[in-house]
Amino acid sequence: MDTPTRGGKGASVTEPPWFGAGARLGAMGPVPSGDMNATLDAYLDELERWSARRNLTSIPRDRMWSRNVVEVEELLAVAAPAPGSRAIDIGSGGGVPGMVLAILRPDVSVTLIDSDQRKAGFLIHVAGLLGLSGVVVEAIRAEDAGRRPDLREGFDLATSRATAPPPVLCELALPLLRTGGALYALVADARGALSGCVAAASACGGSTPDAPTKGVLRVGKIEPTPDRYPRRPGIPSRHPIS
Repeated sequence: MDTPTRGGKGASVTEPPWFGAGARLGAMGPVPSGDMNATLDAYLDELERWSARRNLTSIPRDRMWSRNVVEVEELLAVAAPAPGSRAIDIGSGGGVPGMVLAILRPDVSVTLIDSDQRKAGFLIHVAGLLGLSGVVVEAIRAEDAGRRPDLREGFDLATSRATAPPPVLCELALPLLRTGGALYALVADARGALSGCVAAASACGGSTPDAPTKGVLRVGKIEPTPDRYPRRPGIPSRHPIS
């Protein structure tokens, strides 16, 4: 799908800051308040409903808030994108972290990419259902996205969760970032991943990877990505840069 598909006619939530003061049974961190809280719940409900037939997530509904919302809040706390930033979420799947980011930060334009047409269909559906006008969905491989002139080096922030091993993710994400932008990936052990992706980050114009939290891997974009990256679809995963 070459033409981006947008969400609904208007954002259903409009009030940063995105850390609220409310309380929620079972929540494990700061909870957004007001309409934003209701929008997040509506998204999680829809994710659970579609997962029954599309296998979008294995996380049970009673754990989705702590896994899918709180973890993205933690990512945003360290990424701190400026209002008006452009973000791209790689391998969006069921929408974490990208869809949650779009709800928490309606002042950020978010592009969600996933090569699976069925998953992209869910993302289009839920963006329209929730009225997320700042969301664009692309059914495209990250390697192909990194070659498209309208996407290459056009984003301030790249995000991902469990899309690919860190060295592969560096090759997929860094070509999409402008110089000065950064990749923030949710990973199980960020500090343990650092040494394995140094070469890939450097080859693609990135800084030395670091771990601002135990679950977030960060790589800054310090220079343009050489034209040879990303390599053809499938090559990064089969032959990671090392």
